[in-house]
Amino acid sequence: MAFPRIEIYPRARQPLSGDEDLVVSQGGVLRKTSTESIAALASGGGGDGTTTFGGTASTLPVGTAVGIGPSGALVECKASDGMSMPSFVGFLLDPATNKVQTQSLFVTTGLTAGASYFVGNNGGFTPTAPTTSGYAVQRIGAAYSTTRLFLQPGFIMIADGA
Repeated sequence: MAFPRIEIYPRARQPLSGDEDLVVSQGGVLRKTSTESIAALASGGGGDGTTTFGGTASTLPVGTAVGIGPSGALVECKASDGMSMPSFVGFLLDPATNKVQTQSLFVTTGLTAGASYFVGNNGGFTPTAPTTSGYAVQRIGAAYSTTRLFLQPGFIMIADGA
């Protein structure tokens, strides 16, 4: 599995020459970002389905559902953040090195085999899609078993409360 398709649209039709503002469509949501955060996404990963992102060591706990914030740093994904929630890229494995499980299987416990999982209202993940109006809804994958979550991030949608 690869990263979701990322389309980059510079604000001006000039060559990009530094850490300029860009508008990025990631998972169908337009966001302002920088060339540095795009480089972090594109830095590739190991054959084990992980990617190590640059920047300052994260202060988030192991297992946190993370995305890339406007500054290029890893941030926690929370459905309650609505339109400002970054697109989920994986689960934090090592805060000291910013190593993230971005592909393949994430090993955890308490899953329901065959169930879809979504970014949770206040972080983490849940088998129940958020329904509160204005909350972000992003599927992150499906449980392969009671201990293995197959990562397959979907588009971000905003709940309308209906």
